[in-house]
Amino acid sequence: MFDFYQKRKLRSLVNSRYTQGVLLLLVFLVGWSAFVRFQIAEEMSDRRELAAQEAALLRTQKDALQEQVDYLSNERGIEAEMRRQFDVALEGEQVVVIVEPETGPEIQPLSTSTQETTAWYQFWR
Repeated sequence: MFDFYQKRKLRSLVNSRYTQGVLLLLVFLVGWSAFVRFQIAEEMSDRRELAAQEAALLRTQKDALQEQVDYLSNERGIEAEMRRQFDVALEGEQVVVIVEPETGPEIQPLSTSTQETTAWYQFWR
């Protein structure tokens, strides 16, 4: 065991301002390091969330493209797409065009007189 003088020497070393300053500096360094790591963890969490949203969007686009590929893979889809884009028909088919009658309002002329009205400053025309 320590004798009395050794305990006093240890106490004076621990209670000195230099030792307390070094300990305070270490506490600040560890605290700062923990704060920086916390910020990095938050940023990574946000990035992970954005990546998950982007992945979900890409999955929906992939599913839509896969449906379109499946539709265009069979004969019926190819024929329907050709008819839609190129306006073609098979031999012996007839095309029926349905036109709706125009039922819009009748357009009336603004004035019934044939005399032109001009502004007073346009007299040289």
